[in-house]
Amino acid sequence: MNRSIRAPLAFGLCLLTTTLSAAEALRISGAWVREGPPNATVLAGYMRIENRTASEAIVVSADSPQFQRVEIHRTEVQDGIARMLPQEHLTIPAGAVLELQPGGLHLMLMQPAQWLQSGAQVEIELRLEGGGRQQVAAEVRPAANSSGTGHSPHQHH
Repeated sequence: MNRSIRAPLAFGLCLLTTTLSAAEALRISGAWVREGPPNATVLAGYMRIENRTASEAIVVSADSPQFQRVEIHRTEVQDGIARMLPQEHLTIPAGAVLELQPGGLHLMLMQPAQWLQSGAQVEIELRLEGGGRQQVAAEVRPAANSSGTGHSPHQHH
């Protein structure tokens, strides 16, 4: 193999290894999406993210082919009203666990392509700082069987 081919190939393999190791550094568990009524335009997604490395991991965005847009939000209650505040990113410290759960940090899944009933799977891709990607399969669960405080009277900002 001549040098002009080996250098780009080695560089590409290096990038691929970096991307895979960044994604493998996170262990995702308990991923679920709260089922909404057939006309729901926004659903909420939750999961447990464990950073198994010695350095912090930063999720900079998320995407799903089943929704037009996915945003990272934090619930803040003011005067009895839960407000959904967009977040720039999620930071998971080295060796730590970050819980996305009702009443706290969560994913806002906006404009579903179709109604997702209990038992369906939602494909979510978390994009990490540095270019890594983590695939997540989240089960749609009915609100009555989901733990947590709910995703009720609120405003999106």
